[in-house]
Amino acid sequence: MKSLLPFLFTAGILAAGQPFGSTDIWAWHTVTDPRISPDGQHAAYVDGWSSRTANKLWKNLWLDRRRLTQGEWRDFSPRCSPDSSRLAWISDRGGRNSIRVLNVRSMRERPIPTGEFAPVAIAWSADGSSLAFLTPAPARNAAPAWAPPAILDRLRPPAQTRMQVFAVNLGKDDFHAISTGNRNYAGEPTWSLDGRWIFAADDAGEIVALPTAGGAPKVLTKGQGFCENPVVSPDGGRIAYLVTDPKPQSYVVRQLAVMNPDGSRVRVLTGALDRDAADPQWSSDSRTVYFLADDRGATHIYAAHRDGSIRQVTEARERLRGLSVADNGRAATVRSDEVITLPVDSAGEAEVLAAPNAGLLAAHEIGATEEIWVSSDGNQVQAWIAKPPGFDAARKYPLLLDLRDAPGHAGFDLRSQILAAHGFVVLRVNPRGTPGYGEIFGNVLPTGFPKDPFDDLMAAVDAVLAKGYIDPRRVMISGGILASWALGRTDRFARAVVRHPVAAWMNDKTAVLVLDAGTLKTRKVETAAYVDLPEDGRPGTAVLELETMLGWFGAR
Repeated sequence: MKSLLPFLFTAGILAAGQPFGSTDIWAWHTVTDPRISPDGQHAAYVDGWSSRTANKLWKNLWLDRRRLTQGEWRDFSPRCSPDSSRLAWISDRGGRNSIRVLNVRSMRERPIPTGEFAPVAIAWSADGSSLAFLTPAPARNAAPAWAPPAILDRLRPPAQTRMQVFAVNLGKDDFHAISTGNRNYAGEPTWSLDGRWIFAADDAGEIVALPTAGGAPKVLTKGQGFCENPVVSPDGGRIAYLVTDPKPQSYVVRQLAVMNPDGSRVRVLTGALDRDAADPQWSSDSRTVYFLADDRGATHIYAAHRDGSIRQVTEARERLRGLSVADNGRAATVRSDEVITLPVDSAGEAEVLAAPNAGLLAAHEIGATEEIWVSSDGNQVQAWIAKPPGFDAARKYPLLLDLRDAPGHAGFDLRSQILAAHGFVVLRVNPRGTPGYGEIFGNVLPTGFPKDPFDDLMAAVDAVLAKGYIDPRRVMISGGILASWALGRTDRFARAVVRHPVAAWMNDKTAVLVLDAGTLKTRKVETAAYVDLPEDGRPGTAVLELETMLGWFGAR
């Protein structure tokens, strides 16, 4: 791939060194789904940006340093053709999802007809002649043998909508259903090398082989557990996929496995890793499967080889999302908030392809962060501290224990920086039950939830208090179920913001702001205030939630 310099999406010049604020959410860009072409010469990715006037998140496509689409709609799932000459993606431009294909050389773009169907995932055939796509469609059950044709449309119950697999021939622009019946498919399909089969996972966790010429589907993974994300090797001889064993416990590590296209010779490649595998990608010689896995707050690229050995490709303490590997051994991924390419089968440095938030970050003063480990009930628990800009260890700061569904991780975190910029020391903890620390650490629900995670949280709070720069009278908490449990176990928090609270757990001493008052129907907490603030995914709601929290906590 040609050397590509960082570039900016952010328009305008901001005053250097200003603190972060809640309205910076409007300017933040999120890059996702990096896809490098098989020849390694181009990389496509999705740029997510917020429209303040529409209060919506839009997504457009970029190819290398060139913007491919620009408008208030959502483009997603860019996929390069096997010969690297074309790029296909899905767009809701016009109000409904449709497939579009771009010739990379001529830059000519055209829509692909899919009738009344609205695709949600696409995959190229090995010869580049066709696309498989997943779309909501009525399930087509076989007609009962006893039913005369005239009665078929009167049969009850009527067909229900299911996610079904279709294929479209790009030369003829005709499409037809590949799957029938009541299976509900999920994720991205993949083709056999000869084009005779399409492999797809259903929502019950089975990988199914669907004949493209018609006929009965074949279940390949029956009894293995929950299987997903099938990917056929370049030589067509193996299918890599992810599988979660059906153990009767709350958390089981997701493993990487391979099998023959007929479902035989199943082999788990990551049994000794004890980390969740994600985004499997084959090497061009079909001998190695690359994948991502979170490990102790960071994400690494790993290589699983046919001999059963596993090699850790990356070492840096960073957060990676999405993986795509070219035939020349170069990969594309998202590192924190930027798109990078890097070699995965040889030594070499990563190159930044896109840094959409570089201008925004350069214009603000970023508070220092610190990674800490604390001991709790014989476990080592990881946490991160975000400090206010201009931090002075001789001062006393309020502490905010910010609990979120997503695990804390290494790297920049916009929400923590906004809260820290308003004078808080922000603490994020990965207690027991968090993935990325192994199966034993993650399996907490049967006997230890919510007590064990609560113990871990309090150990982290105590560790930060021991540093001497926290005012113990101004310790705050925000979160959901765990925050409710914490409020029922201690009154050490001066104030709290809780979403999805469990009222029976909460005390009447801590001043609590409840963000979704409708969830408290049986008991009102006397010290609580109530605000109906939906979780609708809109950027404006995220801004308002932060501003409400800061007001409740009495931010400076």
